[in-house]
Amino acid sequence: MQHKSAKFWLIVFSVMLVTTAGAGIITRLKGYQSNNTFPLEFTAADTIKIEQLDDSDIKVMTEVIVDKDKSAFIFLDEESGEYRGAVNVDGKSYDIGQVSMENAGEDLPGIEETQVFGMTAVKFYGVLGANYAQAFYWLVERKAEDSVLQIDGNTREVDLDSDDKKEIVATTGTIPETKIYMLKDASIVAADVNKAMGAKAVLLQDESNKLFEVYFEPNKPEQFVYQNDSLLRKIGYRESAV
Repeated sequence: MQHKSAKFWLIVFSVMLVTTAGAGIITRLKGYQSNNTFPLEFTAADTIKIEQLDDSDIKVMTEVIVDKDKSAFIFLDEESGEYRGAVNVDGKSYDIGQVSMENAGEDLPGIEETQVFGMTAVKFYGVLGANYAQAFYWLVERKAEDSVLQIDGNTREVDLDSDDKKEIVATTGTIPETKIYMLKDASIVAADVNKAMGAKAVLLQDESNKLFEVYFEPNKPEQFVYQNDSLLRKIGYRESAV
């Protein structure tokens, strides 16, 4: 009888040991997962207010013709010396704001037709000071009053989620801060990648592979890829952590 009782308690103890060990493994795996997956929080990114422009006496520097009813151009404001952007829709011109300062450098300011969010767009870009780049995107298919997006930083158009529609990745500052702009449910939204990850610096390293370089500590770059509204640590980077 005592022999059977001892055997019974040995089995119970073994089951408890296995269960505890299993729970510990799961806990460690959950910790590993959370350390390697950083969900991004997207919030509304508002378009800017644009004002009608009297274009009867302005000096157009460069222009992009979208179609017979729509065009975009950069002009020099003689009074302020600013290079400003404008769009023309159905014969009416609208001032979108200062694109660049004078003597900004070769090829600046610039204007080009592109594709973002699955729509035709015209991109204006320039600089307003040292390390202060900016861009405007005119989404030509939208109503004029709700069609211009202003973004600080150097911008790139990248198809992050492989749906054949390009998102916008913008990086500002000498210590890079990065935001991602995309279209969700017909609304433009943006996510602050540095804030979501608690990172000191983030930049897009490789467009084709959606690879981001992230710094949680100085001089210690780590690699992450974009997937499903999150940044995932590149596979194999911390294999020894499990």
